[in-house]
Amino acid sequence: MPGGYSQNDNPSQRGQLYLFIGIVTVIFLLLAMRLFYFQVVSGEEYRSHSERNRIRPVVLEAARGLIFDRNGIVLAENIASYTIAAAPSETSDETLEYLGELTETDVAAIKKRIRDPSLNRFKPTPVKRFVSFEVASRVEERLLDLPGVIVQISPSRMYNMGTLASHVLGYVAEVNPKELEERRDQGYRSGDIIGKVGVEKAFEQHLRGQNGMEFMEVNARGEELGSLPGMPILLPESGNNVFLTMDSSIQAVAEEAIPDSLSGSIVAIDPQSGAVIAMASSPGYDPNLFSEGISRELWNELRDDPFKPLLDRTRDGQYPPASTMKIVTAAAALEEDIVTAATVMSPCNGGYRFQERWAGCWTTGHDVMALRDATAHSCDVYYYQVGHLLGLERWGHYAKGFGIGSPTGFDAGLEQPGLVPDFSYYDLKKNRPWTPGKMLNLAIGQGELLVTPLQMVVMAAAVANGGLLYMPYILDRVESVEGEMLKTGSTRIRGKLPISSKTLRLIQDAMVAVVNDGTGKKAALGYAQVAGKTGTAENPHGENHSWFIGYAPADSARIAVAVIMENAPSGAAVPVMQKIVDAYLSRENQPVAGRIKF
Repeated sequence: MPGGYSQNDNPSQRGQLYLFIGIVTVIFLLLAMRLFYFQVVSGEEYRSHSERNRIRPVVLEAARGLIFDRNGIVLAENIASYTIAAAPSETSDETLEYLGELTETDVAAIKKRIRDPSLNRFKPTPVKRFVSFEVASRVEERLLDLPGVIVQISPSRMYNMGTLASHVLGYVAEVNPKELEERRDQGYRSGDIIGKVGVEKAFEQHLRGQNGMEFMEVNARGEELGSLPGMPILLPESGNNVFLTMDSSIQAVAEEAIPDSLSGSIVAIDPQSGAVIAMASSPGYDPNLFSEGISRELWNELRDDPFKPLLDRTRDGQYPPASTMKIVTAAAALEEDIVTAATVMSPCNGGYRFQERWAGCWTTGHDVMALRDATAHSCDVYYYQVGHLLGLERWGHYAKGFGIGSPTGFDAGLEQPGLVPDFSYYDLKKNRPWTPGKMLNLAIGQGELLVTPLQMVVMAAAVANGGLLYMPYILDRVESVEGEMLKTGSTRIRGKLPISSKTLRLIQDAMVAVVNDGTGKKAALGYAQVAGKTGTAENPHGENHSWFIGYAPADSARIAVAVIMENAPSGAAVPVMQKIVDAYLSRENQPVAGRIKF
């Protein structure tokens, strides 16, 4: 209408229209920018996420290296077993609950494992290992209802001889959070198997293999469709094989020699090298229980057992050495010119009066004796007097010089140091006052003095070989799967006994007398001379402990042994030692000196 009014010409409405167009334009610009960000700037990242929705990386577990004894007998190997695993990103709580029902596993434990924030969400994590064929089949049949769950065939550890050498071999189990944190830079991941104790732990770096990887194509439900075409399969590499110096047949003799009613420990080494022949700690346990995944109930039962089957008494058991310590006391007195071979002390009438104390002997009396006979018949009264004349400082110097009070340097793990008390140990403020009468106890191996069987066999070996304190070792060699030599064990000398050759010969003669004429007659062999020393350790918690340490043959020692029988009659350790020495020496083609040959 010419000169008329039009609604479209309303300035207010035109402003609203422009505002609407502007808002729409801005929204489209934002959408375009966001689309550019997703497709161009972050396209690679989101393509990767998309790929993960259809690609599942599956770890191919490597087999651990085998463990052999010195004769090539397999002590630890691997068998194929079923493992149930689940990918955290693909499994719902409902799926995990159903999986727990099928595998008869605690659902809370499964959820705790799978929901661990430290896990790779896209890699299947083991939920239960060593499952039976029936359980594996049950899960396999229901995989359509278990998205993200897979059934794998994995290598599992098996110890062929059951409880034999359980403390030596140790066991494997899944890596725990603390170990995982310590070994992050070594490629360990949650669910990996690791050596926990014994040889399995000590030589983990050799036994552990290198896991492989396979990329599987999966659908939206998490069902595996097969290997992803074009993606290489990284095959696992088996661990290296470990050969031990231990003789499994002698190990069996040692373990069988300990009566079922007793707890105890036996260590046998080659005195010319320090190579371990046998290490028995009784009672033992079946390491296969840990490979299978030990239940909390069974673990608590083993841990709380009053006979302590998990304790390795050979290196972690600490005991008073009793009269076996008279070897050290005699050597110290000879070196310090306190006695000679002919020196006699006040007669033994069943005890010794020291100040206000009456210190008894183990028998009614030995009358007058010189050092050889006093050692052979283990006269406490003779050694009370020798110890008093020596004093704590001089006696302690020789005790430490014989390797007591510190670890031996064993190559297969930590060990207890024992204890040689000195004046700094005795502290009135700590309710450990020093009194001269305590020297009487220490001289005969009682009181606060503590040793391990491993220390005592090293000491016996040093007396046998001329005075060398060898570091005991159990690793003979490490070989690759192809047989390539990668590492060898070797003789290592820790030190030398702080005594002259003359003193050493007198000690050796006295130890021969112990077996021929004294308290160790049951250790005698008809075809070889045995040398040794008995001991009966007072036990404040029960019956006494019986000790015997020694070596044979006396003139060219091929085996040194330390035996302790807990809560056992006096002399109980002597025939045990005889069985081991007899079994070893009667074998053919044994080396006379140097490193053990294989």
